[in-house]
Amino acid sequence: ELASRKCAKPKLIEPIDYENVIVQRKTQILNDALREMLLFPYDDFQTSLLKRQSRYIRSTVPENAEKEAQSLFVTECIKTYNSDWHVVNYRFEDYSGEFRQLPNKVTKPEKLPVHLYEVDEEADKDEDAASLGSQKGGITKQGWLYKGNMNSAISVTMRSFKRRFFHLIQLGDGSYNLNFYKDEKISKEPKGSIFLDSCMGVVQNNKVRRFAFELKMQDKSSYLLAADSELEMEEWINTLNKILQLNFEAAMQEKRNGESHEDDEQSKLESSSSSFDNYYPEIAKSTREAEIKLKSESRVKLFALDPDAQKLDFSGIEPEVKPFEEKFGKKILVKCNDLAFNLQSCVAENEEGPTTNVEPFFVTLSLFDIKNNRKISADFHVDLNHASVRQMIFNASQQMLNGSGDSLHGVQDIHETVLQYPKQGIFSVTCPHTDIFLVARIEKVLQGSITHCAEPYMKSSDSSKAAQKVLKNAKQACQRLGQYRMPFAWAARTLFKDASGTLDKNARFSPLFRQDSNKLSNEDMLKLLADFRKPEKMAKLPVILGNLDVTIDNVSPDFPNYVNSSYIPMKQFENSTKTLITFEIEEFVPCIPKHTQPFTIYNNHLYVYPKHLKYDSQKSFAKARNIAVCIEFKDSDEEDSLPLKVSLLIFVTKCVCCCSAPPSKSRVL
Repeated sequence: ELASRKCAKPKLIEPIDYENVIVQRKTQILNDALREMLLFPYDDFQTSLLKRQSRYIRSTVPENAEKEAQSLFVTECIKTYNSDWHVVNYRFEDYSGEFRQLPNKVTKPEKLPVHLYEVDEEADKDEDAASLGSQKGGITKQGWLYKGNMNSAISVTMRSFKRRFFHLIQLGDGSYNLNFYKDEKISKEPKGSIFLDSCMGVVQNNKVRRFAFELKMQDKSSYLLAADSELEMEEWINTLNKILQLNFEAAMQEKRNGESHEDDEQSKLESSSSSFDNYYPEIAKSTREAEIKLKSESRVKLFALDPDAQKLDFSGIEPEVKPFEEKFGKKILVKCNDLAFNLQSCVAENEEGPTTNVEPFFVTLSLFDIKNNRKISADFHVDLNHASVRQMIFNASQQMLNGSGDSLHGVQDIHETVLQYPKQGIFSVTCPHTDIFLVARIEKVLQGSITHCAEPYMKSSDSSKAAQKVLKNAKQACQRLGQYRMPFAWAARTLFKDASGTLDKNARFSPLFRQDSNKLSNEDMLKLLADFRKPEKMAKLPVILGNLDVTIDNVSPDFPNYVNSSYIPMKQFENSTKTLITFEIEEFVPCIPKHTQPFTIYNNHLYVYPKHLKYDSQKSFAKARNIAVCIEFKDSDEEDSLPLKVSLLIFVTKCVCCCSAPPSKSRVL
């Protein structure tokens, strides 16, 4: 039996069902005088409608999306992006906290003043606490004097005087002390003090030493001091006598107040109360009520002055609830100004026109974080080509140009022409630090191997003949393969000076390094950036002669004329063909709880990254040189189905190899 008791499990006690108790004892509770302490007020809840605020000129949800949705779950999700906020407020929420937080109409008392005592002063303090008196209008003086070492003037001799530094200070209670030190370091403990509230008078005494004066104390002792000149002696005597006069007047005033206070107080109270009661009964009644209220409030103030209670901080226990907002990190404005290579010429047939690059180039900007080894932004495609150079591929397919062709299908409220060739982008970085790089990848029209195409750009001699030869080959390539791209070069630059997000505006892009055909992936780029600050390794990379001009700046809150990553313009947008549009580039926010935020706008972006293409086993083509992979989205699985017109979701990848290389040597870009 004893063993069974020891092995018995403890009885689990379920918590009280609050609602069940209220229902079972409803009558008892309603008849209780203190029922308000147990029941929730019936009118505690208040609901209000808060208009949803947006920074866009229209909703981010596509038109008819809610009607076309076939799933109830999708329909309800779409509603969350457009519906207003329903806010629930609690009228009596102020009474639900700690007792010191209860609402009180009485003004909160100020904190207890900090008292400073001489015994608590630190020895190494540079400032004397007593200087507070001089700041408030008190008398202060300091200087060198000679002090006799005896209290009696008769026994003091000429040799007994010692030079000391005297400092006159006023204490917190209004009294004065004359402290003396060995040197001018008055922050140290004084060698001695003369309490002037015990001094009876200051007179001149030249019996032992010239320019001497005597301080006579109440205990019939005296202090003999001497100055270096008659002027200094008179200044000290006048200052000390002035202090003695102030002490005497203060003592007399205090004595008079003490004698008259007790006699007059009672008579004043009796006469005032009787006269008010007789002639103004209502005012007398309100006066008594005010006195009672003042006493009760004084008790509250008394407990509120508890130092431990003053240290309590209740801020942040119940934070103010705000609607979910679209969150951004540190915003950076990137302006792409120019891309110029040393190999230049006039591309016009009649050779009349400006000198430009001899073939089209396309720049892609993105952010890389080598500290966390990841890419942290989408790609920003920039076309810096001159109009004459751009005409070389004018008749080719436009699907690869940024914001052109079918990629702009469905864009509203904005002219399509202003979106084709953007030069400004806004990047966002949630976690800024010094290991974030802005990387520029440069592509050109597909022609052949990277090494063969880059060779003319790496030579500095006889550039005119080389330019004409490259121009001829480029025109032929643009007519046949204008819609296909190949990697050409890359460059990088740092973005921040420190972890607080200070932009490194003085930094410039590195030289244009030739792209290695074996290092085309993002992982390869992260490895190259890891050695970016190692000159001995970067010096081994082949350099293409050219310059990429890109500037960065901070983004002001009222920055106008920009669209988000879905091409939806902001409210501060001027819809004109001459408007310079700025693109907002989507950030890949790290998946950590600290930076996790709910989605507040409809964003339907899908990023496709082809990894590799295995085409070695094909036997249809004897010599496969340029292989392209096109990714499309279709509305059905039928053979004759057409590709969907999807914004920014068509990617073309290429397999580029040398003309003499077998298919097994091809590389996927």
